[in-house]
Amino acid sequence: MAKDALTLYEARRHKPGSVAAGGLATPRAVRLPFGIVLIAGLLVAGIAFAAYWAGFTRGRSEGERGAQEAASAPLHTIDPISPTPKAPAHASAQVPAVNAALGAAPSGDPREVGLNYFVIAGEMASDRAAEMVSFCRSQGLDAVAISGNNARSHVIVLPGFSREARGAAPVKSLEANIRAVGAKWKAQGRGNSDFHDFYPKLFKGPS
Repeated sequence: MAKDALTLYEARRHKPGSVAAGGLATPRAVRLPFGIVLIAGLLVAGIAFAAYWAGFTRGRSEGERGAQEAASAPLHTIDPISPTPKAPAHASAQVPAVNAALGAAPSGDPREVGLNYFVIAGEMASDRAAEMVSFCRSQGLDAVAISGNNARSHVIVLPGFSREARGAAPVKSLEANIRAVGAKWKAQGRGNSDFHDFYPKLFKGPS
């Protein structure tokens, strides 16, 4: 038997973790129960799933809120790329709205040579023309009495417009205002006209 060999009795008494030959201790492995490992794994998986679900829910809520805000936003019909069309020369871009009362009529003859003006009443007594002008201006229609011969006047409507602007939107709007105010003037008293026969006339200058 070798000198350093262990006897059968000594081999049985030798256990892991005891001091082996040479004075070194054998390390002992640490083992956890399977149940604890399983519970810890399920706990970690549950925390990860809860974090994912919270983020998913928050993102979906923000997306739905953004879609609702976009749907409720007013639509814009103006094309930012297309330039705004310019009004034709001599055409008024601002036509007084019906029922927006105007002040006193301008003194003198406000017409400009070379422009057309709608005539809503032909030759009539000056006091009657003044009455019509006052009513029209109270309704927002820029009417003016033009004095003629023998104390008689005719009534025109401002603004003037060029021949090229005859079919432009501002002039069409002015025509609509004339018809609307004419209907009201006719309802004011028997014998009043509704301006249905108004017509454009070119101003060539004082006669």
